[in-house]
Amino acid sequence: MIYGLLTLTKRLAASRFFYPVSTVLITLLGAVLRFGNLANPQLLVFDETYYVKDAYTLGLFGHEKQWPENANPDFEAGNVLGFLQDGAYVVHPPFGKWVIWFGIQLFGADNSFGWRFSVALLGTLAIPLIIACARILIGNSVFAALAGLFLAIEGQSIVLARTSILDGILAFFVLLAFYFLLLDRRSQSKKLNRTAIAGRDFTLAFRPWLLAMAFTLGLASAIKWSGLYFLAIFGLYSFIADWISRQRLGLRVIPAIWQALLNAISLLVIGFITYLASWTGWITSSDGWGRQANPNWLVALWDYHTNAYSFHTGLSAEHPYSANALQWLLNIRPTAFYFDSFTDERCGVLETCSIAITPLPHPLIWYSAVLAMIWLAIRFIKRADLAAGAIFLAFFAGWAPWLAYLSRTTFQFYSVVFTPFLILALSFALRSFWRRGFVLLRVKEREWAIGLFVVVALVLAAFFASLWMGLPVPYWFWRIQMWLPSWI
Repeated sequence: MIYGLLTLTKRLAASRFFYPVSTVLITLLGAVLRFGNLANPQLLVFDETYYVKDAYTLGLFGHEKQWPENANPDFEAGNVLGFLQDGAYVVHPPFGKWVIWFGIQLFGADNSFGWRFSVALLGTLAIPLIIACARILIGNSVFAALAGLFLAIEGQSIVLARTSILDGILAFFVLLAFYFLLLDRRSQSKKLNRTAIAGRDFTLAFRPWLLAMAFTLGLASAIKWSGLYFLAIFGLYSFIADWISRQRLGLRVIPAIWQALLNAISLLVIGFITYLASWTGWITSSDGWGRQANPNWLVALWDYHTNAYSFHTGLSAEHPYSANALQWLLNIRPTAFYFDSFTDERCGVLETCSIAITPLPHPLIWYSAVLAMIWLAIRFIKRADLAAGAIFLAFFAGWAPWLAYLSRTTFQFYSVVFTPFLILALSFALRSFWRRGFVLLRVKEREWAIGLFVVVALVLAAFFASLWMGLPVPYWFWRIQMWLPSWI
């Protein structure tokens, strides 16, 4: 099987059609895993209880409305007009809920498929996007395709693309911004090379891809404030890359500082305007929560944000599935989104069954990717490898800030935002292994090792698929999926 897979891959890779065909096929696989059985359970799962109902009233009024206690059963049954007239206090910006509202608008608020459609669509589109990123970074279509395949079958990414909460949406927009950053880096490298050849320097350059990145990260920040970390780190990477590239080409490095100042101003202005625009519905409302606290909408909005900031930094309520940032990398405590047992038609051909939804990261991909990221960080530090640096700093922006909140209530699934960068690190490391390997491993042996890795990853994805897609299985099967007691 592995031999046939390797032979077929080699033959296809030599064709100019490999990149588009492999991208389409891998995206279709990811779409099946994200859209299959999407409407089930026909219940508000985990934090969908907040975001779906908030998205619905946001679409109706431009701001969120309060709901009575125990409103979920009526909403799930299709009685979606049970909201109250008072504005609701929410602690996340509006844009992610506008994304959710798009699916509700298409399919109706009484349709659980519609609740989750937008998130599943973005989760699927992230697959060709990561392939495009990997192709720029790695320069090899086969290993770029592997990055797409790993994301397509990665469990946490699948569940967060099937659940209507904000983190999967945030992950897509951060990855899109990263793609724009890579396009800017490629464009700037070409300009610097031409400058070095011509023997004359330039000071400031118009960087349209950086402006696109700023706009995208403004949207990301309007989903969750953690998008701001990526705005800062991506801007910092742009400066570092300019500085190193100029040094290597023998150009003056001072222009990199002036360019960085211009970039910083552009990023902040565009990001801020984009973020502010996401609040237009609340700003123009008369009864949004806190809107009437001050006739000056900017002051009222600032007061709202300081209140929400206090909530975020002071959140320390106990939760059975809380996990801090150090535990995320070890995959110790994934969050159980849903679990129930049945003896009815929901079991299909089974007499009794259990249905569980847990955003459990794919164990082989996850642990391998964490090790690859450590190797990549060392490579970046030792060699100033800009491709390695882009991946590592993107991961750093998604993970490191949470180290300041180890006592705050956080969850494993927050890590979905940097999962694509772990996967890029894994693909980068596999390509390096294929090219150079270890002692006593010939090229053919290295290819067999990579082929075996891919096959085992696919087998494990099939094994855990029911846990990620909410499919009915015997209770004993669910128990053997729980490899660690802390996963239950």
